[in-house]
Amino acid sequence: MLGGFRSSRSDVDVLAVVEESGTAAAQQAMGEAVAATAGRCPGTGLEMSVITAATASVLGACLFEVHINTTGDKTEIVTGAGGSGDPDLVLHSAVCRAHAVSVLGPMPARIFGPVPRDRILAAMVGDLQWALDRGSAAYAVLNACRAIRFAEEGRLCSKLEGAEWYTARHPDEAVVTAAVAYQRCGDEGPNVKEAAQFVAEARGRLRPF
Repeated sequence: MLGGFRSSRSDVDVLAVVEESGTAAAQQAMGEAVAATAGRCPGTGLEMSVITAATASVLGACLFEVHINTTGDKTEIVTGAGGSGDPDLVLHSAVCRAHAVSVLGPMPARIFGPVPRDRILAAMVGDLQWALDRGSAAYAVLNACRAIRFAEEGRLCSKLEGAEWYTARHPDEAVVTAAVAYQRCGDEGPNVKEAAQFVAEARGRLRPF
C-alpha cells in the first residue's frame, strides 16, 4: 500500500471494517477462520485487525473485534470483547484514510474519519519506544525517519520512503544508510547504540507528545 513491502522482511497488514460488534465467541470464530488462510499470505505472515464502522469513523478508545498475528512462531488471536482497545489503530486508521486500497465496499475516506495530528504524533512516539524495546535497530531508525517526515510535512509514508526522504536532506547520516541497506538487502544493520541515540533525538523533535 505504501510501497515499502519486502517479502523477506515484511508482513502483510490488513484492516477490515464490519458493520457492528459481535460476541466474544463470534470474534474468536472470525479470528480462527482468518488465521486458517494465513498460509497463503506472502511475506513473513499476516497481521490483521477487524474493527467496526463506528470505530473507523471516530476512533475513541480504539476498540477492535479481533486481532490476528501469524508472523511469530505461534499464531495469536486476540478478541476485543471487554478489552481496552489497541492504540496501534491510531496509525493504522490514519494510513488507511490516506492510502488504503478498498478490496470491497466504499472508498476509505468515506469509512475512516480524520485522525487529529496530535494523536498521530503521540502514537508515533509510542511506536518509537516499542521499536527500541522490542524491534530491531534498523526498524527503530526507519520508523524514526517516517515520524520526522510526518512532523515536518504532515505526510504518512512507508519506513523506506521516510528514510529516503531523510537521507536526501542528511546524506552523511550513516545510521540511516545502514538501516536502509539492512531493509533492502539484508546487510548488517546499524549500531544499536547509535540507533538508540538517533531515535531518542527523533523523539525529542516530536515533543511534547
